[in-house]
Amino acid sequence: MPILLDGPSSPDDELSFRSRLARHQYSAGVVQLFLKIVLSCAATQRATAAVLDLIAPWLPGVDDAPCANTGRMWLLRLGLYELTRKKERADDWVWIMDHTIQLGSWKCLVIVGLRLSAWSSDRRPLCHEDLTLLNLTPMEQATGEAVHQAMAETIAVTGIPREIVSDGGTDLKKGMEFLHQKHPQVAHVHDIKHKTALLIKKELEHNDQWTTFVTQSNKAKLGMTQTTLACLVPPSLKTKARYMNLDTLVAWGCDILRYLDSPPTEPQATVDRVKLEEKCGWIREYRGPLQEWSELLTVAGAAEQYIREEGYHRAARTTLERQLAPLVTTDSAQRMIAAVLEIVANESAAAKSNKERLVGSSEVLESLIGKYKQMQSTHSKGGMTAMLLSFGAIVSEKTHETIARALDTVRTSQVGEWCCKNLGVTLQSQRKLAFAGNKTEIQINVDDG
Repeated sequence: MPILLDGPSSPDDELSFRSRLARHQYSAGVVQLFLKIVLSCAATQRATAAVLDLIAPWLPGVDDAPCANTGRMWLLRLGLYELTRKKERADDWVWIMDHTIQLGSWKCLVIVGLRLSAWSSDRRPLCHEDLTLLNLTPMEQATGEAVHQAMAETIAVTGIPREIVSDGGTDLKKGMEFLHQKHPQVAHVHDIKHKTALLIKKELEHNDQWTTFVTQSNKAKLGMTQTTLACLVPPSLKTKARYMNLDTLVAWGCDILRYLDSPPTEPQATVDRVKLEEKCGWIREYRGPLQEWSELLTVAGAAEQYIREEGYHRAARTTLERQLAPLVTTDSAQRMIAAVLEIVANESAAAKSNKERLVGSSEVLESLIGKYKQMQSTHSKGGMTAMLLSFGAIVSEKTHETIARALDTVRTSQVGEWCCKNLGVTLQSQRKLAFAGNKTEIQINVDDG
């Protein structure tokens, strides 16, 4: 039976595989299948090419499969098409912006957008497919002036936005200050998760119990990894944005405490209780603090989920207060609630009316950057490459019509021109140039020996 992509079997489905795109060796169906495997299954381009080679006999009218480099160029051309295609100018655009940082001195400013009217009519947490890629600007010096310049270029594409969402990055804030000098009506709101992370940092950064807990957890990890207790080993805190990622470590502490209090009775679930007591018995001293820290994270999580779904609006503070109050018992969590409500009230003040709701989370962009980095890591040893254009491919429609239009509009040479203009000499090229002479020298010495 043929493998079909767009619903039930029909002559049109088969035609999408049998009919080659103009000036191309492959059909829109093959291109679409390649892109979907790479973007939806986290497969490398080499693995995807191998999969297509394997299943080609089952695809109607497909004689051979594309190589990885061919598929990669489809990805980049679709991404460049998404970046450069004409966007509708409107006064209700929401921009979400951030920098992505990789090996080397360069950063890339990413601005994605959506229409506020579209989100208001279907209010929910955002996903990649809701976004449009508006700006992709690599910059060696990520200054406020450079950010403002990129924002001015984006205004030329979409018109003046209603709202811009970002984290508390210095360069982004400075760029907004420049923008507000000319366009003070643009609402600048901050991502709720970054805001709650700062509140948690304020509570824990100078908390001696927390510092000691982290130290003892790291010590326990070293002592448990190569033992029969490996199934209970604690997680490691991320070095970057660590106060946004405390939940796994606190949850581990609570789980170990419950295990010590009431060990499982199933024979296959038992561990050496003596060794566990030796490595983790100290957690009993943190019964009270773990309760406090869990409530801090509960408050933060509930606030983040509410703003993801409902946005910032004039009634947000009152509604959220009713939801948060029953969740806590500790003084630190009560302080957290008060601080969260103040943030929500301040950010919601930017709403023009009682009916307007503003997007309050940039997590969808964080997720997009994470997906890009996962794809980039399969291709290079760090540094920015043409794979930056995959941002556009991730958010773009992958219909047959869009694919055909993109490949007809954007040539391979245009991808190269974009890279030369925006990336210059990549780290990979610099590495090859730096080591090329060394390899020759080593070979000569070996031959002479």
